[in-house]
Amino acid sequence: MPWHVAKSEECSPSSPWAVIKDDDGSVEGCHETEEAAEAQMAALYASEGESRAYEDINFTPPQGVREEARKGLAWREEHGRGGTAVGVARARDLANGRSVSPQTAKRMKSYFARHEVDKKGQGWSSGESGFPSAGRIAWALWGGDAGRAWANKLVRQMDAEDNRSEPMNIERRDFEFVEDDELVVEERAGGQPVIRGMAVVYNRLSVDMGGFRERIMPGAFDAVLNRQRGRQDLVSYFNHDANIMLGRESSGTLKVWSDERGVWFEVTPPATRADILELVARKDVKGASFTFSLEKGGEAFVTDESGRAIREVRAARIYELGPVVQPAYPATTAAVAMRSFEAWMAEQAQDMDTPDKVERKMRNASAALRAARLRSM
Repeated sequence: MPWHVAKSEECSPSSPWAVIKDDDGSVEGCHETEEAAEAQMAALYASEGESRAYEDINFTPPQGVREEARKGLAWREEHGRGGTAVGVARARDLANGRSVSPQTAKRMKSYFARHEVDKKGQGWSSGESGFPSAGRIAWALWGGDAGRAWANKLVRQMDAEDNRSEPMNIERRDFEFVEDDELVVEERAGGQPVIRGMAVVYNRLSVDMGGFRERIMPGAFDAVLNRQRGRQDLVSYFNHDANIMLGRESSGTLKVWSDERGVWFEVTPPATRADILELVARKDVKGASFTFSLEKGGEAFVTDESGRAIREVRAARIYELGPVVQPAYPATTAAVAMRSFEAWMAEQAQDMDTPDKVERKMRNASAALRAARLRSM
């Protein structure tokens, strides 16, 4: 369910920037600045991905919620009061039986908790003067009492699922540019500036990550990039910051592809990010980063000529990429890889006649990791 950011007449003059659904043009939220709207859009896409983690939970509004939303829309049309553009958009989705996102369910729960006090106002109940009040209409737009009960149930189910689930092993890597890797600013048709460069370099050994080194193997992300497996909507951030979005695939502002050298990207930042374009052009940006998680069986440990361990990433999913001003030392983001390395070392111990040597290697690896972290501070 893609969204885009644009100014909308449905929003107030003080908050003109809207997050708009592509399929029906409804407004998901209004904001004072374009940056704030982009942050909400990023959260919505994250929620869409999050919903896959709750695939056993039914996010389709039940009949009572749909009927209450329809009632709220009819009241608002008749009386010209109650609710906001966001509330109307929510009611349209609910009335049409459209599944909500996990984040929307949480917002519904919060809305009802905040507005419970509105029930004490004049015009809430049928037969009272001023019925239906603006508060009563707004309450209906969000699904009414049925919506409150349903939202509370969804949040309870999500909390229970979260308590059962193990966190996804998300990993992040930064790399420092050498001459051929540097990002460039280029102009496209109409003078539109874009940032172009590499986010992943294949076959390049990392620095010491605490007793081992790492390299991303050619084609590690191809199954995802070629859409042979489930692919999330890739995004580009500056300095890993979701509040500084540069572009997104679904909006056409980010392109990602791979070749024999690595994974490339081309992103068209919004006009408000002119400072980032200048930093890239001046070569103040010293590296790039990417976020990924391994596919099942997507890694292997090998040893080089000197017997040093190397972790090879052979199959993984990529989620986010972009430029960074100062690349972080890899050991600071290598907790998942370190667990794999320790498990591999334990396996090697079973095949060796001198366990004391393995123990010394493990101690040395732990010491190297601590030293690496200190150097990164």
